[in-house]
Amino acid sequence: MNVQPGLDQFLSLEPPPPRPRRRRGVRLAVLTVAVLAIGFVGLRYFYPHAVEGEILRLGMLNVELQGPGTLSALTEVSVGSRIQARIEELAVDRNDIVTKGEMLARLAFDDLSGELDATEASAHAAGRAVSAAQAERDRAVATLEKARATHERQVALLAKGVASEAGLEDALAARRQAEADLARAGRAIEQAEAERDAAMARIAVARAQLDDSVLRAPISGVVVSRARHVGEVLTPGSEVLHLVDPASLVLTARLDESGISAILPGQEARVTFARAGNAIPGHVLRLGREVDEETREFEVDIALDSLPANWALGQRAMARIMVERRGPVLTVPTSFLVWRDGHPGVWVASSSRARWREVALGESGAQRVEIRRGLSAGQRILKPVDLYPFMRVRLAGSAI
Repeated sequence: MNVQPGLDQFLSLEPPPPRPRRRRGVRLAVLTVAVLAIGFVGLRYFYPHAVEGEILRLGMLNVELQGPGTLSALTEVSVGSRIQARIEELAVDRNDIVTKGEMLARLAFDDLSGELDATEASAHAAGRAVSAAQAERDRAVATLEKARATHERQVALLAKGVASEAGLEDALAARRQAEADLARAGRAIEQAEAERDAAMARIAVARAQLDDSVLRAPISGVVVSRARHVGEVLTPGSEVLHLVDPASLVLTARLDESGISAILPGQEARVTFARAGNAIPGHVLRLGREVDEETREFEVDIALDSLPANWALGQRAMARIMVERRGPVLTVPTSFLVWRDGHPGVWVASSSRARWREVALGESGAQRVEIRRGLSAGQRILKPVDLYPFMRVRLAGSAI
């Protein structure tokens, strides 16, 4: 009777719960995170990373001024019509090379030839009228000389009492008539000559108009644009073609007015066109004498030693003008500069660690800039690519 309750009690006891494995998983996760953290810190601050850079040394610096510019021409001309006419023929098109005096276009002026023929006929008639008037004057001169002789003889006979008063009066009247005829012949010559000169002037105008119906190249160069087509009617002054002399092409660059005192004609320059490869050498041709009131910039014309394979007026480019050669000075590549809060600086390798140093800049060149304060010769400077403070570094290709 007493055993049964004990057995039931024993059977009613539950087995103890198994030992939880959760703590082992947490410890493993913590250990993994710790290992990764140690590895990250070690990789970030203890493993030396190879970084591009250079050792600072004194050297020469080509001080340059730079500014944007556009391609323009000193010699260009717009070819247009001086008369109202229809385009009958276009002998050239864009990109064609022409020489001075070459025919570019022909205009149809239907009434011009007939007008010229009529004017020439009028001139011939006026010339014959002048000849007839001159012959009439010669006849009047002979008549006057005869009348004068008769009058003088009558005066002498009257003094001797041989001639009568009536005869003298008739001789005087004949003389005056001859003088009047001579004067009238002179005026007829003047009128005929005036008509002849007017006809010759009309011929000159007609021939000039005939010449204007053929458009010729006023300069040798390249046709850069065509504004009209065959069959269009032109009005006086309308443009047909635009010519440019390639030898007169210059880059008109815009520079800040602070550099105007440093620019001189003949200084070396380099011009880089957008999306072009190598820079094109040139020299300063002339300076502009006007500063833009808004941008405070002035213009400089740069003559190019050569032209890009494909050029166009208004094409943009960047110009660099060498104004001074300084040295020896400390310089760094402009791509190495890093700005913080408006102050320039450079990453340096100090005790094999990357550190940012603020510097004071001087004059600038094409790819390098002068360092006046903050660095010294022999220091190792780093290219700012994925750098951070105290990063362990070594110059690529060196053992530091």
